[in-house]
Amino acid sequence: MNDSPHEFQGNGQYNGNQQLYYPEASDDIFSLPQIEKYFDLLRTYKYVIAGVLAFALAIGLIFTLLATPQFRATARIEISPAEQNVTNVEGLQSEALMTDRAYLPTQYELLESYSLAARVTRELDLANNEDFRDSFGVEAGTARELEASIVAILFDNVEISPITNSLLVDISFKSPSRRLSATVANAWSDAYIEENLARRFGATIEARDFLEERLEQTRQRLETAERELIAYAADQGLLSVSPGANAANGSEAVNQTLVASELAEFSRALQSASEARIAAEAALVSRSGSTAASDLDMRSGSIPSLRVRRAELQTKLAELLARFGDDYPPVQAARAELAEINNVISQEESDAVARLRANYREAVSVEERLKAQVAELTRQFMSQKQNSVQYNILQRDVDTNRELYAGLLQRYREIGVVGVGESNIVIVDEARIPRAPFSPSLVKNLLIALVAGLGIVAVGLYLYDMLNQSLRDPRQVKDRLGLPLLGSIPRTEEGDIVEELQHSYSELYEAYFSMTSTLAFNAGGSVPRSVMITSSRPGEGKSLTAVALAYLMSRQGKRVLLLDCDLRKSGMNKYVNANNPIGVSQYLQGNDDWRSMICAPDPLGGFDVITAGRKSPSAAELLANGRFSSLLNEVEPAYDHVIIDGPPVLGLVDAPLIASLIGGVVLVVEANEGKWRYLEGAVARLRDSNAELVGAAVTKLDDRNIMYGYGYGYGYGYGYSDDRGTVDDGKGVQAA
Repeated sequence: MNDSPHEFQGNGQYNGNQQLYYPEASDDIFSLPQIEKYFDLLRTYKYVIAGVLAFALAIGLIFTLLATPQFRATARIEISPAEQNVTNVEGLQSEALMTDRAYLPTQYELLESYSLAARVTRELDLANNEDFRDSFGVEAGTARELEASIVAILFDNVEISPITNSLLVDISFKSPSRRLSATVANAWSDAYIEENLARRFGATIEARDFLEERLEQTRQRLETAERELIAYAADQGLLSVSPGANAANGSEAVNQTLVASELAEFSRALQSASEARIAAEAALVSRSGSTAASDLDMRSGSIPSLRVRRAELQTKLAELLARFGDDYPPVQAARAELAEINNVISQEESDAVARLRANYREAVSVEERLKAQVAELTRQFMSQKQNSVQYNILQRDVDTNRELYAGLLQRYREIGVVGVGESNIVIVDEARIPRAPFSPSLVKNLLIALVAGLGIVAVGLYLYDMLNQSLRDPRQVKDRLGLPLLGSIPRTEEGDIVEELQHSYSELYEAYFSMTSTLAFNAGGSVPRSVMITSSRPGEGKSLTAVALAYLMSRQGKRVLLLDCDLRKSGMNKYVNANNPIGVSQYLQGNDDWRSMICAPDPLGGFDVITAGRKSPSAAELLANGRFSSLLNEVEPAYDHVIIDGPPVLGLVDAPLIASLIGGVVLVVEANEGKWRYLEGAVARLRDSNAELVGAAVTKLDDRNIMYGYGYGYGYGYGYSDDRGTVDDGKGVQAA
């Protein structure tokens, strides 16, 4: 026994003011005892656990059958590091290294940005896509509300999965539509590439787009100006006949028109005609003289020969006349031939003059015609000169637009149109239309349901173990209550209890016999003369314990009296037949003849019993009037031991009143029931009453306590002999 009710050996501590025990933290959840405890719980509640798992699997099956098929399409892209300038500066190298480390995580976050989802929404026009709206049940609303709703749906169904140890990223989208899944996945990758280009080359691309727009506008203006120039030139007859029409000088272009070319040609022809006319006139005026003769000779090829012949005839005639007379025939013949030649020469000269006149008239005529033509062309040329003012304006407009177009084109090339838009992100695999749904998967859902069921079971067991304040391990009596463990009593069926006690080799007998020995040891070598058996609440087995102790000690040759002091609700009649209507209650009311109250129990025997007697309206007043102390003083000398079946402690003042008068108190604790705070409260009340707490006995141990070394078939496996000479060793009845 402890000298002080507030000091004991254990792992907890008491609050000195309230005299309550506060246990230390429980064992680690992964410690061997805890694991063994959970295995015991699994075995104990195996049917409940099986039901929970079956229910979870049924839910998984129902969910699979009712779930809408989901199709997932995946596009794979490669995100290469952005090109950076090479540097040998250590600080810049460190900064570049840090940038590289943050680059890929940044890209992963950008792949899940709101702006990217909104861009996909706009590019695919998902707000008006019937397939999308039907698949996800998008309701009508304002443009802003629709976009926010669609973006939320995209975020819920898109999955960005970087491939470990690579630059590859999978973009997956799931939906009830095969084609929609592939379309959105591909649009997501395309939109991401476009946004990446916009971030990297935003200014250059904007400049290029601006130049492309201006180039198109300038090209259209140039074409319009050229058309106007050509139309005006055709309408005004300003048709170019030489490359000079493409020159920048407008007058040069006019000079090279068809009229200008004809005027130049006719001017040259007129000059030639004037020269011919002057020559013809000079030839006609100079008919006489050597010049004329020579000119005639040139114009008539026969005159020179005739003149030569005439000279020869004149010489011959002169020679004949010198020798002969006029009548000489040769002279006459020579004269006749000479006259003929003179006639021919005169005719030829007349013809030559006539030809000169004709030539002159023809030259004059040609000159006049050419003058008229030149005059007409000159008029037309002057008219075109007047029209060339507008032509030059149009020509300058054409030239200006051509120069602007050439300059813009050059600038477009300078900003790097070749390669400026090259992306460091490429599509490795486009998303293809899935052939079969990836969800729901019966196997996967059943596994998930099984895991969920196991989780529920695990959480349930943990919560049950954490919230369960009942005693499971009898060793906790010492740790938490600071009381020695006197005995561990197995659970026995109600109809077999008395029979079990009568067999010396039964588990119940062995348990109570061991308890009796331990009680004596903890009480200093012998059982106290008076011992009260109590419990924190009714139904924990205190009456059976009291009967068992009285019976076992009587079998040891001791004179034992069993007092039933549970005046409010006695439970002793379940184990012994002691039907004396006069008992402790009547003694406390003034009947001093306690010997007349003694009766012999049946079927158990060997000890005396004083029952509780008739119920009294106020048991607490009877116990407090001092008569119970007198009863003890009278019965203790007559018996070796007085076993008192006391009332429960909690809620009543009866037990503390009796405990203060008794040599030893044994607290009965029911295993697997009740709460620790009830037990702690009961111990505190008993200690407050200065009771001598000898120890505690744990009753009703069953298969839930096997892991702690207690329960049926463990520790009491000797069997027992019955009246028929058979032995029950826990495995059945065998011949002795």
